[in-house]
Amino acid sequence: MPIVESALIIFAVSLVSALASNILIMKKVDLQASNEVMKAYNEFVKEYRQAISEGDKEKQAKLEKKQKQLQDMVMKSQMDRMKVSLYLLIPFLILFYVLTFYFGNSIVALSPFKFSIFYFAADKPAGVAWGMNFVTWYILTSFFTNTIIGKALKTMP
Repeated sequence: MPIVESALIIFAVSLVSALASNILIMKKVDLQASNEVMKAYNEFVKEYRQAISEGDKEKQAKLEKKQKQLQDMVMKSQMDRMKVSLYLLIPFLILFYVLTFYFGNSIVALSPFKFSIFYFAADKPAGVAWGMNFVTWYILTSFFTNTIIGKALKTMP
């Protein structure tokens, strides 16, 4: 299959999977409560760091008492999101396996520069560019589509 078609198919799959997961998050997670918890936690961290930098031991002790409660709330909020991920885990794994089998280790997209980070690489010479395999291209497109859709649908802080 030509590189352009392969890249577009994989991009479309990552786009659809990002939409599905973010829509499910919208339906199953109380986003307002989750955002409020994260906002409170971020304010706590800011206050705590300020107390440390100012050397205010009394304020630090007071904030440390509040820390456990906030961490528990953040953990609950994150677990709610994790439950949604579990609904989609098996279908996404099956889809990933099928696509990996179909595309194999062939070049599916091109990068203008060479890179290699753990298992993700664009290191196969392809004219003036460097070729990426399915796993690398899927991970890149999935990361960006999830981020953009999450921000657009306000499922990400």
